[in-house]
Amino acid sequence: MKVLVIGGSGLLGTKLREVFEKNNYDVYASFHDNVVTGKNCFQMDITQKDDVFRVIKKVSPDVVVHTAAYTNVDGCEKNRRQAFDVNVNGTENVASAVEKIGATLIYISTDYVFDGEKGFYKEDDLANPVNYYGLTKLEGEEVVKKICSNFAIARASVLYGSNKINFVTWIIDQLEKGEQINIVTDQYVSPTLNIDLAEQLMCLIEEKSRGIFHTAGGERISRYDLTIVVADVFSLDKDLINPIKMEDFNWLAKRPIDSSLNVSKISEIKKPYIVKEAVKLLQEDIGR
Repeated sequence: MKVLVIGGSGLLGTKLREVFEKNNYDVYASFHDNVVTGKNCFQMDITQKDDVFRVIKKVSPDVVVHTAAYTNVDGCEKNRRQAFDVNVNGTENVASAVEKIGATLIYISTDYVFDGEKGFYKEDDLANPVNYYGLTKLEGEEVVKKICSNFAIARASVLYGSNKINFVTWIIDQLEKGEQINIVTDQYVSPTLNIDLAEQLMCLIEEKSRGIFHTAGGERISRYDLTIVVADVFSLDKDLINPIKMEDFNWLAKRPIDSSLNVSKISEIKKPYIVKEAVKLLQEDIGR
């Protein structure tokens, strides 16, 4: 199996490459700004159609996993042209190139395609994003469905893990420094360890699964309760964690209140980890 990971230097892409290589896949990767070295690595800007077609034609993979995106939620609100160019036009370039060579596309999407009014969303629930990031990712989904004959759309939630700064590693770093942190108690998510997501995606590839899947962590939890679990597992001071409400945060972009995902469908293929299991895996991964 020859697989190309687009965004191979990212939080998910790095772990995908590890998981695929351990399972004897023929792994290739593309990167944009963060250079990845190796004979199977290529620099590529997904917003440049010729660039995308050149690399995908050269590699000629069986499967392309498209992880590259502009994911800064407030940044997308401010820089809408850039967000659309990367998340929609870039995805269209990738989807078109993948379809041209007859490969399968795995597109990584997000829980933020939902408005958060009910939570525990199933794959066929109505998408209704409340911010521009979610809108661009939803439009990316539509592009994939329109162009590709063989695809899977994989929605994750609050991705975390080793290799890159993210919500959970920020919590660990701040608490280890003895810093007070403010965490919202009234926003619910399905936090997803990058190892867990990589394993779920590999199972989708192995099973030749098609369609939309919620490939998130196996538990709905508030950001505050997630932080408490992290502090417990890493033996950090919970008294440094200050509970606040979403209304107390001065976010530029609106956030969904409950964007947790129902993972029943993916559980038939690969059961996701619950929060404490995943955080312990993270602890092993980073060696703390």
